[in-house]
Amino acid sequence: MVEALKKRFPQYGLELHPDKTRVMSFGRYEEENARRQGRKPSAFDFLGFKHYCGRSRKGNFLLGRTTSGKKYRKKMKAMNQWLKEVRGQAAVKEWWPTLQAKLRGHYQYYGVSGNYEAISQFYKQTWHLVLKWLNRRGQKRSFTHDEFTAYLTRYPLPKPRIMHNFYTLSFGTRGMRKSRMREIRPSGSVRGIEVTSQG
Repeated sequence: MVEALKKRFPQYGLELHPDKTRVMSFGRYEEENARRQGRKPSAFDFLGFKHYCGRSRKGNFLLGRTTSGKKYRKKMKAMNQWLKEVRGQAAVKEWWPTLQAKLRGHYQYYGVSGNYEAISQFYKQTWHLVLKWLNRRGQKRSFTHDEFTAYLTRYPLPKPRIMHNFYTLSFGTRGMRKSRMREIRPSGSVRGIEVTSQG
């Protein structure tokens, strides 16, 4: 398949990226194969997510997704840098809506089934970064932990929430049943990665 794609892609002005294309074992039998071969189950990063072989509550195979470590660190670094710069350039009330929008945008993209822990951690670290930089505004009065918590009751930050349920499809119509979905990919497709299942 890989060799066929390498020959066919140039016909459309495309090519497989040599560093982002690989053949790997993946699928419902991957955990069993990994145990038998004495290795960790295969996983891969794509579109900001780490994709891995997971299990449902009933023990059935499902495609698990969590924020990739590399992307998470990049996002936190960017948030820290933005807060560092903006806190001295304008009053809090002026940049607070932008901070709220940044968090909502993060949840909108990364708020997928099984990834609550990662987006919750993003919220918590952002919370602490905001408090840190608010307390470094020159001679202005600092917030204590309790004072900042009270401030957030009046000017709340969006809480983490799952925006996309890839395993259960709700039709939103009274009386219609929910149907189980084996797998729904996020926007985009796993092109450039050849995934094989070994049974």
